[in-house]
Parts: sequence; C-alpha cells; structure tokens
Amino acid sequence: MKNWQESRNYRRIKDKDGNIIANIITVDGVDVEVTEDVFLAYSQADRRERYIAEEVEPGRVLSLERLMEDGVPLAKLGIEQEPSAESIVLEGEDEKELAIQKSRLISALSSLNEAEKQLVQALFFDSIPLREYARCLNVQLRTVQYRRDKLLDKLRREIFS
Repeated sequence: MKNWQESRNYRRIKDKDGNIIANIITVDGVDVEVTEDVFLAYSQADRRERYIAEEVEPGRVLSLERLMEDGVPLAKLGIEQEPSAESIVLEGEDEKELAIQKSRLISALSSLNEAEKQLVQALFFDSIPLREYARCLNVQLRTVQYRRDKLLDKLRREIFS
C-alpha cells in the first residue's frame, strides 16, 4: 500500500462480494458516513492535492502565479475562476457604450433620405453585391461605390461625433 493510502482519512467499506456498503470520511477522529457524491468530491480533491504536490519539486514554494505562468489551467487545480471586480465594471461600461452606440446608429439611420436607406438596405442587410445593385439602378459601379463611401462617412460622423 502506498504512503498516501495509509494516511488518507477516507475509505469505502465493502461486503464480501465487493459491493460498497458505506463511504466513510474521518473528521477529527470521528468516522462520518457520507453519500457517494460527497465521497467522490472529497476523494477527487485529495487526488488533485496529491497531483499538485507531486508536480512541485521538494523544498520549492508553490504559488498560483507560478502555476498560471507555467500554463497550468485553474480547473486542474480545482479552482473555479470568478470574474474580478474590474472585469465586471469594464463589462458594464462596455454594455453602456454599446447601448449608446446603438441609439446613435438608430438616430443616424433615421436621418438618411430614402435613396440612402435603400442603399444601406441593399448592401448591408440584403447582401446584394455592388455590381448587381449598380445594374439595378442603371448606373456605373464607381457611382455606387462613391455613394456608399459618402454614406458611410456621413454615418461615421453622426455616430462618433
């Protein structure tokens, strides 16, 4: 029997046929019977701890920063990464900025004349190629490109001003 097996504080009690009768965890010298789920979670945590201990050279200090630099995933260490306060605040600011930009886009699109709205609809929502749209209007391709570029400049100025 390996050293870790002798010193562990959890075990399974089996009958003569090998069926599991009870899962026992010893807490402060007292044996406590636990469910299968609790036993599995406890034994997995112990295995994870042993694995990490084997990875670390003797006499070397184990730090989370070092493990993260080495590329060890936090899930392997049994750590669930929660979002930091900074990321939550930044995410909220991003959502506010996105809402502002959406409202600006809506107001900019509503300020377009009918021909400009048709151009936006055809090129960006209906995905009609420039050549095909130019053919439909009976104008040169360069004319449609010029109108598109002017329209995008106009929208850019209205949205980001």
